[in-house]
Amino acid sequence: MHDPSDTRSGAGLDPDFMASVHHVLETEVLEGRCSAASVAHLFTIHRRTLSRRLNAQGTAYRQVANMVRFDIARRLLAAPGMTIAQVAAMLKFSEPSAFTHAFRRWSGGQTPSAWRAQHCKGVLTSSRRR
Repeated sequence: MHDPSDTRSGAGLDPDFMASVHHVLETEVLEGRCSAASVAHLFTIHRRTLSRRLNAQGTAYRQVANMVRFDIARRLLAAPGMTIAQVAAMLKFSEPSAFTHAFRRWSGGQTPSAWRAQHCKGVLTSSRRR
């Protein structure tokens, strides 16, 4: 049986580990407890062990956390009646402009408003249609 605290080379190649981290982060992001140390604690491993295991998967904690935040942001933006400010607050950003800046970084330059306009109105053709 695989010991989750095992840090030997290759021990981090658990196919379910990334899915587990992603699942835990979905809850932790909304609760505001998404530090690497808090997530590692939930897995009963040291923060550095978490880092090594993610590194073995070819990623880092910050990348996974940002991917989860981006996934949640898109789900929340797709919800009717949810303002950008509400989405920013749910994701624990200090202000909507900080959320917009992060969303642009995650999406390759698209603002939350532009994403919502493109994805929530059933745009089937090019994004040039307004």
